[in-house]
Amino acid sequence: MRVQFSVNDEELKRLESYAKEAGYPDISSYCKDEVLRLRTYAELWNKVTTKISEMEKGKTFALRDLIDTPPSNLGVKLYNHQVELGIVVNDKDRTGANTFTKL
Repeated sequence: MRVQFSVNDEELKRLESYAKEAGYPDISSYCKDEVLRLRTYAELWNKVTTKISEMEKGKTFALRDLIDTPPSNLGVKLYNHQVELGIVVNDKDRTGANTFTKL
C-alpha cells in the first residue's frame, strides 16, 4: 500500500530539516518512522554510516557486512548516497547484492 500527502515549500524545508537532524537520509523514511513511532531506520542508517566512516580506504563490502538482514530500502539509500559516503558501487556479488568500495 502507498500513502502520500502534499506539503508546501515551507513544510518541505521543515521536514528536510527534521529528517537531517534526526539522522535520516531522506524525508520519506523520516515521515514513515515518525508516523509509526519507529526509530529503527535512523539507527540502522547511523550504524551503516559510522561503520563506513571508520572503514579503511580500498575495503570492499556489501551492506549485509555492516548490519545483519538489512531492509532493501536501506540498500537503495546506500546506493543513492555514494558520493556523500565516499564509496563507489562495484559489480554485484554471487548473491546478486551490490558491493561497494570505500574511497
